[in-house]
Amino acid sequence: MFYETPATGDGGLLQRLLGITYEILHSQEISPALESIARAVSEIFGFKYVTIVAADASGGELYRRVLLGFPEAIIRERLGEHIERAAVMEILPPESEVLPYCFYNPAEREILWKQSIYTGYRPLNEPRTAPDAWHERDTLTLVLPDRDGNMLGYLSADAPLDGKVPSIETLRRMQLFVNLVGLALANSRAHYAEVERRRILEENVRMQNEFFSMVSHEVRSPLAAIRGATALLQTHFETLGLERRQELLSVLSSSTARLSSIFEDFLLLSRMEAGHLALRIERVAPVPIIEESMARMRSEHPDRAFNAAYLDPVPYVLADEGRTVQIITNLLSNAVKYSFPESPIHADLKPAADHVTITVVNEGPGIEEADREKLFTRFGHLSAGDGSTGLGLYICRELITMMDGTIGFESEPGKRTAFWFTLPRA
Repeated sequence: MFYETPATGDGGLLQRLLGITYEILHSQEISPALESIARAVSEIFGFKYVTIVAADASGGELYRRVLLGFPEAIIRERLGEHIERAAVMEILPPESEVLPYCFYNPAEREILWKQSIYTGYRPLNEPRTAPDAWHERDTLTLVLPDRDGNMLGYLSADAPLDGKVPSIETLRRMQLFVNLVGLALANSRAHYAEVERRRILEENVRMQNEFFSMVSHEVRSPLAAIRGATALLQTHFETLGLERRQELLSVLSSSTARLSSIFEDFLLLSRMEAGHLALRIERVAPVPIIEESMARMRSEHPDRAFNAAYLDPVPYVLADEGRTVQIITNLLSNAVKYSFPESPIHADLKPAADHVTITVVNEGPGIEEADREKLFTRFGHLSAGDGSTGLGLYICRELITMMDGTIGFESEPGKRTAFWFTLPRA
């Protein structure tokens, strides 16, 4: 079936290959590189139609990326089409592999593939016009291998301009060309994947360094207060008045509570990320949880008003009661920090078909646009700087997710901010 035909000059092939390789290595998008490969195959080896199916990364999902030479209607319909890897193997039978990664299926084998694009009209049983003539039902497929020989995608060429089945020499050159650009493509993807991995690693290191620096600062402040208050009580206890003693004891209490909060956040984060945090999901009533959380806040902020609004009956939810109290308390505490002095804090409960929504609302300056993306991230600090670890909302989000809920917020600058989360109905 294969005949010797004049081959393309090695110099022109090498020059085109180097140009495409350079383009691949300097492009962060896969589509322009694939289009260059398709154009080169069409122009150098003389094919009217070239199709490229490829994944963004080795082992990824395959999509039809390039359709060269086809009518606009076909391009609009078929470009971007998802191709199952298992389906590709139907057009790559071992008996069709004429060279490594190069598969030629003559029309006589009658391989019908439902995802092929056929633009001709001849039936399968129509004979060839000559022994070396290309049949409209012939298929030529070249696999794009990665560095390990796995399929990154494939290139399909059809309708040779000379009307003949490519010679073995031409197929060998095509196979070499496609293999090399495939490797360049895989190396490019690996390079940018490594760059992205390093960027993420460096970002994590930076965030952790900032976190430890912040923790060190936050721990230093309450420790200094504890040391100072303790030293005064030890050395001047008898001479201090009752009011001064109570003031120093209050400093000890608040500073100890602050230290405890810092380390509890850090330990809880460690347990969550290690997968060692187990929740006790059970059927609980949300109203008592709201009341308990507000009672805690009233004791800490006796000058602020906390109230809840709901319509009886409020349905039960599936949640961990203790962690839900922790979530609501955190949201109430944030509402106090970022609200106008003496303004009331509201909590609303609204049932829906399959969940209950709990919303904490405060009146205040709102959340700046620059801070909105930080809210539910690890170590995400607001521009105002409240002295927190930056873990509170991140922990809330993780806990709510573990309870099959969702969390979000709405903020109107200068007026109000509302944080809400949902829990599934029991």
